Amino acid sequence: MDAFAYYHSTPFAAFGFAHIARPPPMIRRYYQDLCRPGLLKIGYGGSSSNTLLMSQKDDEDISPHIGYTSPAQPRIAIIGGGIAGVTAANAISRTFAALSPKIVVFEGDEKGSNNMVNFQNHEHPTWVAATARNANTICPGASMHIMSQRTTLIRIMKDTVREWCEERLESIQCWLQKEHLAKDHLLRVDNFDIVPPYFALHIFRCLGPSASWDERATFITFLKSFLKTSVFSTAHDVHERGKLIHQIANSNRNLFLETIKSSNDLASKTGLGRGFISLYRNKSDALHDFEEGLTYGEDFSVLSYEEAVKLEPRILNLPITGQQLFGLHRKDDYTADCASFIREMTNKVTQEYGVQYLSGELGKVDDICLKKLTFKESSQLVGSKNRALATDPVLSQQQRFSLRTKDGRTHDFDFIVLAAGVNTPLFARMLSIGCSCPTYPLRGYSLTVYSDSSQSEAKESEVDARHTNNLLNQPLKVDDMYCSSVGQNMARIAGFGELCGFRDKATNVPSLAPKVLARYCKQLFPEAKVVEANALQCFRPLSPDDIPIVGAVKSVPGVFLHTGHGTLGWTLCLATAECLAQAMTDDISSTFDLPGGISIERHRLSPDRFL
Repeated sequence: MDAFAYYHSTPFAAFGFAHIARPPPMIRRYYQDLCRPGLLKIGYGGSSSNTLLMSQKDDEDISPHIGYTSPAQPRIAIIGGGIAGVTAANAISRTFAALSPKIVVFEGDEKGSNNMVNFQNHEHPTWVAATARNANTICPGASMHIMSQRTTLIRIMKDTVREWCEERLESIQCWLQKEHLAKDHLLRVDNFDIVPPYFALHIFRCLGPSASWDERATFITFLKSFLKTSVFSTAHDVHERGKLIHQIANSNRNLFLETIKSSNDLASKTGLGRGFISLYRNKSDALHDFEEGLTYGEDFSVLSYEEAVKLEPRILNLPITGQQLFGLHRKDDYTADCASFIREMTNKVTQEYGVQYLSGELGKVDDICLKKLTFKESSQLVGSKNRALATDPVLSQQQRFSLRTKDGRTHDFDFIVLAAGVNTPLFARMLSIGCSCPTYPLRGYSLTVYSDSSQSEAKESEVDARHTNNLLNQPLKVDDMYCSSVGQNMARIAGFGELCGFRDKATNVPSLAPKVLARYCKQLFPEAKVVEANALQCFRPLSPDDIPIVGAVKSVPGVFLHTGHGTLGWTLCLATAECLAQAMTDDISSTFDLPGGISIERHRLSPDRFL
């Protein structure tokens, strides 16, 4: 029987793939194996009976899994054990349950997703992944804000100059000893009436001698695409990118809520909260975002300063006196502890689907090799009757990728998913696909503070009881810094976007961010002990056009990317993981179909869009 015709005779036709003219790439070669002489043959007994007919050589015991048994399990390596990697493992495991795939997640950090931060004990995250250090906000209401535009380029240059000047002034001030200066001679960054710089570009760190050749090449590739996108983007282009990201974020929110509802205690474990307040220094910005939110179907309402204080009394602590603050209430944005959620999802995929999660030296990948098979070897994979199909690159993936980990072991896989966050482009260069992954680390900071005081004062506000379990009634954003709470005694403030190289080289690059975050925390939480040194660096994989990079890399069949979420990993990853799983099952459809009736054109997420 012809393998493609045989494919349509199996239960996969009932899974919604009957319209596809050829089997999906992920399972195509397994159908070829099934057609080999002497192996299992499966078909339907008739159009009306749905009876499964099975014949096999001799009388071996058969236990078909959802209609058929594959003689081999697809072996899938997912490099990256953060939110991008674990959500990918979850989506792939569910999608390919019929194949019982062997999935291994590799996480180089020994802390991994099993690292538990006990907020009751005032602990701080030790896992370096952005999964553990982000602002814990799922914010479709802010997802339409696009960085890749001309105004951002101008702001990056201005903020870089401002930060450099502030750092020099601070050095001079320390040299002169601050106590000898007049009290009103403060740095501009100490003045709450002035918005602190958000961006910074350390070009020498990105291209200088401390960077490796691969790191320099990665920055140049990113910068070239980022400048091209930003300079030549029209207002319509920016709007369309924002609309696309919001569509993904909206679907992500639906998936997140479905996951929460399916568990009895996940909401309490993650400190789930609903609602978000964005603060603005002028009313026109608030009205602009309000109208934009309505365009995308979000439930927004404009707040006066007094109304915002009623929802979250701590806003009154901000000493912004030079101008009136305005608020925007984003009622359908959520907060939840991202690290706890991913830890629970990791436990689920390991226990229910048999996914392996390797961390530390066992999970630190040092090298990836592409193993090219000879025509003879490829032909042996698919049987003599289908020798002509062996030239299909997707059919010759048996043991075609070899991974070497830090402990010296090698692992062979059929498929590779690169979801390693900021390190993804370095792994891509090992496979000579760096141009398909032009992301670059965007450094931010987060500061977690703890309060042991009674929450009776904070609970006098007029809010729904759903929000009263956390230290903050409503999370908030002020001056591009996000402040949220996912516990009764803790809060976290995060922000900033700095291009200063990769994590292992950029930890000593100076920044005003810890000082600024600590200053805002001291005002919002005067009862808390705020230590500037506790501010943690957080590196996010920034895409040149703000859009995640998801799907197959055509130049190397069997390689898939799931990266480029930037500062919106928690807001997008659940949905893009579903897109990834669809890309691995079907290379014919032109759209990704997501919950809520949302369809995304595949080429807009494709890694090949940068070529």
